[in-house]
Amino acid sequence: MIQACPQPPLPAWIRFSALRCFAALFVFALGLFGCGTSGTPDQKLATDLGYDLYQYLTSRASAEHISALSLTVSFRGSASDINVSTGTTQYAGGAAVTPSSLFQTGSNTKAFTAVAILQLEQAGLLSIDDTVGKWLPQYPAWSNVTIKQLLNMTSTIPTYDLTQQWINDYDANPLVESTPEQLVNYVYPSIGTPGKAWIYSNTGYMLCQMIVDKASPSNSYETDLDNIIANNNLQNTFYQPYFYPQSVTSRLVSGYYVNTDPPVLTNLLGADTSLYSLGWAQAAGGMVSTPQDLTLWVRDLFGGNVLQPKQLQELESLVSTQTAQPITGTSSSDPTGFGLGVYQVTTSNLGTFWYYQGSTIGYRATYMYFPNNGLILCVFTNSQTSAEQNQISADLFPKLIATLKADGRD
Repeated sequence: MIQACPQPPLPAWIRFSALRCFAALFVFALGLFGCGTSGTPDQKLATDLGYDLYQYLTSRASAEHISALSLTVSFRGSASDINVSTGTTQYAGGAAVTPSSLFQTGSNTKAFTAVAILQLEQAGLLSIDDTVGKWLPQYPAWSNVTIKQLLNMTSTIPTYDLTQQWINDYDANPLVESTPEQLVNYVYPSIGTPGKAWIYSNTGYMLCQMIVDKASPSNSYETDLDNIIANNNLQNTFYQPYFYPQSVTSRLVSGYYVNTDPPVLTNLLGADTSLYSLGWAQAAGGMVSTPQDLTLWVRDLFGGNVLQPKQLQELESLVSTQTAQPITGTSSSDPTGFGLGVYQVTTSNLGTFWYYQGSTIGYRATYMYFPNNGLILCVFTNSQTSAEQNQISADLFPKLIATLKADGRD
């Protein structure tokens, strides 16, 4: 599976794993945040969280082919975050990873794309109820699909990155600079019945990129995304459609493709993919960042600092991933909902929270945001694995949360 973000493996989230301990490189950086009323750094909590990363890395390094983990923990109202990292920038080598090291963020890019669309709606330049036919008439088979359906994954347009032809083409040339139009053409004119099924589709976000190119005064998705990044003071977040400059790649942790879920990019198995083209992902998953920047973005986005109230409500308007029908919120019987580039999840042990695990061909970037207490956890690592081996959400996040609870941070 090559999708920029698969649906989260919910049933496994209640599990904890027994972690073995081996030698590993562990470094951490502390932000100053409030601890009671003292205002002093809580180094013990940061050390305990860092040890959780250390244990996970040493127990899972081989199985997941990872060499690095980077974590940010943010508390509502605190002066700054806890930033912890462990491991090295290359598998079995490299320099120590630090909290300022960069990773590809995968489908966390989708929320930025949704914001680009919603800000155009705020400006009166489009509506999310507009159709593909209005903005992209060159795709008549999809003319009745709405922008909202593209964003919430109910368009029923297939995702191009699961087609055998795309697999063959990228496997043969991972430096290819595919255009959005070329990616869309892998699946055009295929479609089901819009609104009747929830199907994860990167194609919808490519179409949204093309709509931004057409509807925005800049006529450039890249320009609009750069403006969103700058306006939200994300100093360690970057977007390029294909290749990043050396100033970015010198900070980028090596990422490894070890995903054996079909269809498989056979030629790339085990490869460091960090310098390959991200043209296959673009608006669906092409950004790079740090956990701290993604945490800042998540807090500002859900806190109402990015969108006006109407558009934030639209972003958070959910459809069930089981039925594709609108729901007011997730529940134990319908645990996963998708908004406009964001997931909401409900589990028996963690309650209701916003979540995303974005992945590319070499990286995973995951956050959980708990609106009731304002806690945000964000973890990045440097491989794309099979679904069976992908244990970040199932094993590491519960351990981190248990450590926070033991410290009275629940």
